[in-house]
Amino acid sequence: MGGQLLIGVPVYGQQEMTHDLVRDLWRENADFVIIDNRGDYRPLGDERVERPGQNLGWAGGSNLGFRLAFSEGYANAMTLNNDTRLSLGYVAALLDPALPADLGMVATVYDDKYAISKMLSDYDGPAEQYVPRHRYREMTFIDGTGLLITRDAWRAVGGLDERTFGDYAWGADRDLSARVRDAGFKIYVTERGFMNHLRQKTVSTMTSASRYKLRAYREMTAGMRRIGMRHRLKADDEAPYVVHDFDHRVDQIR
Repeated sequence: MGGQLLIGVPVYGQQEMTHDLVRDLWRENADFVIIDNRGDYRPLGDERVERPGQNLGWAGGSNLGFRLAFSEGYANAMTLNNDTRLSLGYVAALLDPALPADLGMVATVYDDKYAISKMLSDYDGPAEQYVPRHRYREMTFIDGTGLLITRDAWRAVGGLDERTFGDYAWGADRDLSARVRDAGFKIYVTERGFMNHLRQKTVSTMTSASRYKLRAYREMTAGMRRIGMRHRLKADDEAPYVVHDFDHRVDQIR
């Protein structure tokens, strides 16, 4: 049992969107599990489905995926939104042995202009047409849309905080990034892989977009205040990121 990577995909409805992602994951020969928070997911084929019996939300569903991965002997675990599409070679890019050995978390670049700009690619077309670039970025934090954590980092710091940041867990990925870095690991984003992020399609089935964003932002701000991270967030936001080529030379600082 076990392997290099188990990908957990927390879902709440949106069957067809999840099926599109499942096809991408099959193409990538990925090991993955659907975390069915609503209990009504209809498998497209023989994909593995775990039904926790309640809505664990994004953070809780992601943590369930992490626990499954590491209890089953995987070296890495990942949480991946179902509102994403993946480039060719996506999984191989995340597991690239040319990435530095000190990584604790890694993600790929994406096209989400409304999220973390330091992860943004200058390519914004269909994921399957992405041409890999042989560079990676050293980051202070990454987005939970598609986030891989190593077994060593998870053992050192645990998973996502399910309590502090409210129902939508905005900020839990930032908090996890900070804990991983504090434990001595590095965080990277590789340009050898890419994802399209269709943004908030699942949550929009439960509430209006504006109401969701307002509540999620308020809960994130309150959570960051409670754990004393507001000043650190500002510093991390303003910190440049370093772009390396895969010969481990500094290419540029942005």
